[in-house]
Amino acid sequence: MTRPHRAERSHELDLLRGLACLAVVMFHLLHRGQLSGWISDEPPQWLSRLAAHGYLGVHLFFIISGYVIFMSVQGASARAFVVSRVARLCPAYWVAVLMTAGAAWLLASPVFAVGARELLVNLTMLTHLVWVGVEPPYVDGAYWSLAVEFQFYLIMLVLIATRQLARIEAVMAVWLLLSSADFVRRVYLAELLLALEWAPLFCAGILFYRIRCLGLTRQRYLMLWWCHLLTLARATDPSQLRPDSGGPEVWVIALLITAFFGLFWCVVARRWTVRGSALTIWVGALTYPVYLIHQNLSYMLLEVLRPFEPSLLLRLVLVLAGVLVLSVLVHCVVERPMGRWLRRRLEASASRVRHAPRPILARGPQPSR
Repeated sequence: MTRPHRAERSHELDLLRGLACLAVVMFHLLHRGQLSGWISDEPPQWLSRLAAHGYLGVHLFFIISGYVIFMSVQGASARAFVVSRVARLCPAYWVAVLMTAGAAWLLASPVFAVGARELLVNLTMLTHLVWVGVEPPYVDGAYWSLAVEFQFYLIMLVLIATRQLARIEAVMAVWLLLSSADFVRRVYLAELLLALEWAPLFCAGILFYRIRCLGLTRQRYLMLWWCHLLTLARATDPSQLRPDSGGPEVWVIALLITAFFGLFWCVVARRWTVRGSALTIWVGALTYPVYLIHQNLSYMLLEVLRPFEPSLLLRLVLVLAGVLVLSVLVHCVVERPMGRWLRRRLEASASRVRHAPRPILARGPQPSR
């Protein structure tokens, strides 16, 4: 099996992942939960207004994903890419789904409980494709972004299988054209299957990687500006602003997104470097499990603890400490060992399929000469 080239680890990206994850967690627990009535207590107004912009952490995640995934597919076969994604994402995800659904069942939550069919479909990561046209019944609300990631992986898989990675900039130009057209007139199915709403962010990440490795050209420079401006247009369009965001200021949204692009530029230009340490390693390792389990589980625990501790902020500290401990356990007990085991099994299975002898077709009677 062809293996991808060894990826260069960027400790700056580990810290950016941690920043994005923290922003999303604060958004959910200090703003979104209150707006939706899932958390009864209100935080201080200044803190809620600050947390209201935390959903933009997902935008930063998608830029990082474009960078890291395109880096990981260099020299990889389609089979190797599938194996790496399944082994990397599925073990922690399966445990998080079962943990969150189990907590909702044990606490008899009328809001977050899901049925057996919904649970099984969630385990496949195909929830958004099964419930097309309606709000998918995700076990955890944060999983909508995993659905977007899933579609990005499918696009990359098609490019690997059709050997189009060498023409990635032409592919991105078409992708950005479709995204621009979708911004003017939305086509739901195309937006779902091609991740058109988020294409500028994935493309930006890919462009940043190519600039770091191959240098800046006029074409890459112009395409990066295209990504930036299209992302700004989508993020600040009144018709597409999150209805639960509480009306974050448009100028703050534009400033934060521009800051994300600026930070990435500093990373690829090596103007901001971070030396690896235990902190960067653990931040990079725990971002995914924290993201998977922090939302609905925290909502339920905050309400369960409310009769025992009236202070929201104190309960929040306790719940986040519990989420952090659970994330460490998921990473150390499930994600690392099960990911290695799953990778070995999938690689062995793929190897057996590749080397299996082809059946010899029986020949019919030959005509006499």
